[in-house]
Amino acid sequence: LEGLMMLLLPLIIVLMMKLSDARTHSLRYFRLGISEPGYGIPEFISAGYVDSHPITMYNSVSQLKEPRALWMEENLAPDHWERYTQLLRGWQQAFKVELKQLQHHYNHSGFHTYQRMIGCELLEDGSITGFLQYAYDGQDFLIFNKDTLSWMAMDNVADITRRAWEANRHELQYQKNWLEEECIAWLKRFLEYGKDALQRTGKNKVICLSTPEH
Repeated sequence: LEGLMMLLLPLIIVLMMKLSDARTHSLRYFRLGISEPGYGIPEFISAGYVDSHPITMYNSVSQLKEPRALWMEENLAPDHWERYTQLLRGWQQAFKVELKQLQHHYNHSGFHTYQRMIGCELLEDGSITGFLQYAYDGQDFLIFNKDTLSWMAMDNVADITRRAWEANRHELQYQKNWLEEECIAWLKRFLEYGKDALQRTGKNKVICLSTPEH
């Protein structure tokens, strides 16, 4: 079990959110795929956060996207959760395939992880930022540049994926639009929903993805 925790340590580091400015609000979604699930750890997890506050959770055991904040449950209709549950079931299968492909390219076997982080920030002056990146075994793999509509690959294996993804210009533009428009719209909406509950601490938070309850 101790050895497993050492393997998971990079994941915890990847999911660290540094709230350097209490006047900045953020919406972030983390997805995590695991090649050898077990020890209470699902094959796939997706979690959403507004600032440091958990708002949604999905895992491959429950296969349901569920609210993690009362104000999310109260303000979003059942069809919202049903629609995104279906989307995340698709992401679960995609992550499984992509992780197997990466293990093949790296000639790896055993326990490995594949992570995705996407989100946006709204600053006090009204300016915005957006980010989308992938990691393999807790190390940066691909980072999206929404201004140049390109991906930065961290190694030769990542470059294989970069070439394939950059060939789809429509998808690149979609990601840019999502980061700059849809993500910010959702963030503002969630901040309004949870305005009474969301209190900023201005401190760094380490976000741990909870395992399924038994």
